[in-house]
Amino acid sequence: MKDNRDFADWVASIERGDCGFTYLRLYGNAPSWVRNEAVNRFGKGTVFLPPRQERPPAAAA
Repeated sequence: MKDNRDFADWVASIERGDCGFTYLRLYGNAPSWVRNEAVNRFGKGTVFLPPRQERPPAAAA
């Protein structure tokens, strides 16, 4: 299992919306475990927004 820091590195933005929804934008090159972890953390009310960019190389270090 990945730690909290690794998960946060792959999240481009996150907002809590109405009716319990969580809007999450991951970087375009995020691995599949990040998406699974988001659903585990925020539940079925997780809405994935389309990625706009890849994760910056500096964050990968």
